[in-house]
Amino acid sequence: MSQLWSTPVAGPPALLLAACLFGVAAPAAAQDAAGWFELHPWRGSCAGNCAAAIYGGWAIENSMSQVFLTAPEPPSSWDYKRDHLVATTISRRIATLWARVDVEPELGLGQRFGEQDETEIWGAVFLRYRGFPWDRAVVTSAALSTGFNYASAVSEEEVERARDGKGSRWMHFFSPEITFALPRSPQVELLFRFHHRSGVFGLVSDAWGGAQYGAIGLRVRF
Repeated sequence: MSQLWSTPVAGPPALLLAACLFGVAAPAAAQDAAGWFELHPWRGSCAGNCAAAIYGGWAIENSMSQVFLTAPEPPSSWDYKRDHLVATTISRRIATLWARVDVEPELGLGQRFGEQDETEIWGAVFLRYRGFPWDRAVVTSAALSTGFNYASAVSEEEVERARDGKGSRWMHFFSPEITFALPRSPQVELLFRFHHRSGVFGLVSDAWGGAQYGAIGLRVRF
């Protein structure tokens, strides 16, 4: 198995990650007069703002642009590989916009196994929309993330997807997610996530594509 942290975790991505996770938080809850922005405490009692999740998934060969834009298909039609990921995350809601969009910093740790065996860590901020009209039947949320993902090594699979012949340990973390919960237990969520890291067409790193997984898991809010 690849040696974890064989190179130092440092540089601009780490600084940007710290800014994403802590720059928008504040020690006390507040809400401005207009009511569009509510700030939740980022430390102390969770009061329902914290969450922990675990999920697992299968590697996907289709590109994200194919899955969501150029040739959208249901997950049952995606091209999967004999390569897997298990991951766990912790997160906390620190703000709510327009009473519908939650801002949730997340820290995650994942382990690949199968054709790849690298370890991933990431820090990201999720924007989560709540308030679907069918919530009385099934409580639903949809979320998008932006952040940074670091892999313990660059796998052969990622080198092939990178387009630069070498890949990158640091990549952008963009993982669309949808969750479902029963109205009587809204704090327990079934989650479906497209776990995806990439260079954002060369903007974050010279590498374009990275590892990605279609995942299913469980999140508990407390």
